[in-house]
Amino acid sequence: MQMLPEIHLTKKDFKLEWFSGTGGGGQHRNKHANCCRITHIETGLRIQCTKHKERVANQKEAFTNLARLVIAYYSAPTAARRQFDEDRVRTYHEPRNEVLDHASGLRMTYQKVVTKNNLGPMIEARLQEQ
Repeated sequence: MQMLPEIHLTKKDFKLEWFSGTGGGGQHRNKHANCCRITHIETGLRIQCTKHKERVANQKEAFTNLARLVIAYYSAPTAARRQFDEDRVRTYHEPRNEVLDHASGLRMTYQKVVTKNNLGPMIEARLQEQ
């Protein structure tokens, strides 16, 4: 039987965001920021929960689901983790004004890449890595 690595997580390991939901549920759902999105910063794993009307219930379910993902990620063999990371090509993050190419590690501003439609440097950096 394979031993799982010991995982220590703190509040600083996660990024918590609140946003308003859409769809059924009336004014409470549409006007209040009850929906939860949680990101595990180290791995980039992200879960969001919009199922419940209450903030606490959404947060609890999102943390539970994200904990399962983080445990699965760290208990997977290293080769499987590498494959997971290789499946991600780029991360576009508009609020942080950042685009990250995972293969080359190149970071550029969201404005420069998306708004000005300038993906060339990202592609060149990726080709140089291969």
